Amino acid sequence: MKELIRDATIDDFKRGYIWDSKKAEFICLICGKYTGKNGSDISAHTAEHGSPIDRVLMLDKKYTGLTEIQKELLEMVSNKYSNKEIGIKLGCAESTVRNMRFALRERARQARAFLAAIELADDGNSKIANPKLRKFPAKEEKRKALLPRFANLFEPNKEYTEAEVKRIIKPIYEDDAIIRRYLVDYGYLGRNDDGSKYYKKCEEVIMDKMSKKEIINNYKQQEIEMGIIQIYNTVNGYSFVDICTNLYKPFESIKFQLNLGRAKSKKLKEDWAAHGESAFEFKVVEKLESNEGATDKEKAKDLKELLNLWIENQGENLKLYK
Repeated sequence: MKELIRDATIDDFKRGYIWDSKKAEFICLICGKYTGKNGSDISAHTAEHGSPIDRVLMLDKKYTGLTEIQKELLEMVSNKYSNKEIGIKLGCAESTVRNMRFALRERARQARAFLAAIELADDGNSKIANPKLRKFPAKEEKRKALLPRFANLFEPNKEYTEAEVKRIIKPIYEDDAIIRRYLVDYGYLGRNDDGSKYYKKCEEVIMDKMSKKEIINNYKQQEIEMGIIQIYNTVNGYSFVDICTNLYKPFESIKFQLNLGRAKSKKLKEDWAAHGESAFEFKVVEKLESNEGATDKEKAKDLKELLNLWIENQGENLKLYK
C-alpha cells in the first residue's frame, strides 16, 4: 500500500484510487480497500470518503507534507471562506492567513520546479545555462563588472512584472531583491512608481553620473521589505532562523557580529568559529506580504507569526540552533 501511494500520480490522488498491476485490481488510496476491476465500483467507493479535496487531506502527513493547520486552511479555502473568516476560525490575523496562503502557493510552484528538475536529471538532460552566483561582491568595481550580466537577461522595450524579474534573477542569485535594487540604482532597469512593472533602459545610466542626493532619494522611495532569514550550516544541517525588518543586505551585520565572536546562539558561534563562513548558506526564506497602512507594531506581529508558520512548515527535519 505504501509503495502504491508513493508511486501515485497527481491524477491518482485527485481520483482517490490507483490500479494495482500486480493484483489487477483497483485500490482505494484512503483506506486500502480493493474493489476489483470495475471502474464504477471504485468510483462509488471513493465517493464515500468525501470530495476529492477531503480525500487528499485524509492522507497521512508523510505523503502530503501538510500540517493539521494547513489541512484546515485548505479545506476552508476549498469551501470559499474569506481570509477574515479563516482568520477567525484559526485564531490569527487576516494578514497571517494571506501569508499562509502565499506560502502554500509558493510550495506548489517549488514542487513543480522540483519535479521538472528530477525528471531532467533522470533523463540526463539537465544543463546549467548560467552558473550560480554564491555571493554578491561587496566592492564597487566588482559590482559594476557583474551587473551587466544580469542586465543582459532582460529584453529592451519589454515590460516585466516583479514576479517575472524574480524568476529571471533567482536561478543565478538567490537574493533577487539586492540585484533588483542595484539594477535600478545603476540605471540598468527602470520601474514605475508603484514598483509593479520593470523595463530595461535603452541607455544605461552609470552610478558615477548620478549625484549622491539622487541615490539617497531613490533609496528612500523604495519600500523596505521584511521577512524571515536563514543561516544554514552545510556541515551538520543546523539552521539559525530569525525575523528581519529590512531585507537590504540582511546578513552583513550578522556576519560582522559572528566574526567578532558574538551571536544569539552559543552553538552557532562555536560552529562559525570551527568551520568558518564558507560552511554556511545565507537565505531569505520568506518575505512578508505588503500590507498598506499597517503599523510597525502590526508588522512586527505579522513577522513573528510568519516565522512560527515557516518553522512549522519545515516539519521534523528542521534542526534549529537554540
